[in-house]
Amino acid sequence: MSKDPHAKRFEIQRLIERSLDLARRALREQGSFLPGFIAVESTGKYNVGVAAQGGTDGSNLVITALRQKAAARQIRAAAVYRDVRVRPRGALEDVDAIQVVAELASGESLNLFQVYRMEGAEPVFYDGPETEQVPSVIFGEAHRSAAGAKRWWNFWK
Repeated sequence: MSKDPHAKRFEIQRLIERSLDLARRALREQGSFLPGFIAVESTGKYNVGVAAQGGTDGSNLVITALRQKAAARQIRAAAVYRDVRVRPRGALEDVDAIQVVAELASGESLNLFQVYRMEGAEPVFYDGPETEQVPSVIFGEAHRSAAGAKRWWNFWK
């Protein structure tokens, strides 16, 4: 991967967009979806997969597999997407959302939430997704776990 910040931004944005597209398509076709991932090999080839089960267990299996590939330097970037419930600021109830976490081997990591609601069998997506920078969980060093630090995967339902 290039050290050019524009190339990095393009790579992470492309991962987010493709992950969001996969999740949206699954919602339209099936009404729900299992956690999935996109891994980018050092050659630029994309590998796409879906967990064999849902919920936290499925998400943890995907993250563990990606961590192993990252530690072996088999991938240069990765994204994980899943179906979650979140509580928007000021809201009284949880709502459905697609969560995407995209990371580069260089440490950049973004977390995105796309809120939606189902109208019958069709998902309706709210305005735009919210994105924030988060600590790396796939490419982060194993020894970098500060005591009491909360990371996004601890909150997955």
